[in-house]
Amino acid sequence: MTYMELGLDLGGQSDPRRRDVLKNLQAHLKWPPGTINFWPMAAMRDGALQPDPGMFWRGWELWHTPHIICFGDEALRVILPDADANMLTHFLDSCVVYKLPAITKLIDMLPHEQQMAVDSIANIRL
Repeated sequence: MTYMELGLDLGGQSDPRRRDVLKNLQAHLKWPPGTINFWPMAAMRDGALQPDPGMFWRGWELWHTPHIICFGDEALRVILPDADANMLTHFLDSCVVYKLPAITKLIDMLPHEQQMAVDSIANIRL
């Protein structure tokens, strides 16, 4: 899983609202422990969050996960700059990228609405 603000969360500028959304989604998906990993696609540089697609794909090279969950159009543009943002699923040679609403949009939703917003990935076979 990746999202634009993950670099903030890992860099000591976490937001409890993002954490609450992710905890809610993880509980809803009921995937086995250890099957969800997070890898950033942006990092703090000179006091600002800077997109870094190379960092993301180097991390992916470590695990070669068959599924990537990407929260939001902005994050999708970082890791797949030529992707059609209107499509929710992107098939690559080595994995499938699923686009979900941005974490910033999910924060403004009620917990059950957050869960409904990610139901498209609930049946991924892990």
